[in-house]
Amino acid sequence: MYQMCSGHIALNKHLHRIGRSDTPSCLQCNSGTQETVHHMLYECMRYNRERHVLRNKLGRDALSTPYLLANKDGMQETLKFVEATGRLIALSGEGLIA
Repeated sequence: MYQMCSGHIALNKHLHRIGRSDTPSCLQCNSGTQETVHHMLYECMRYNRERHVLRNKLGRDALSTPYLLANKDGMQETLKFVEATGRLIALSGEGLIA
């Protein structure tokens, strides 16, 4: 969660900044948008299904970044969302939720 809050997470915007990706753009949806935490949580078309599940679970709270990243219930659902996308699991080789 700290990495999501700080933006120092294995998404292309950060990876590009540290020389680990050729582009800061999201390669999941090819929109040309930088792949940031905000993009992953709210915009990336590749994760519409996972986002729909998150919004059904949390309602309007799913639109609040502070709720998703700092509230106990929000954080748990955010971790489920991230795990369901498979985006960061492939990098770590492990699940996010114990």
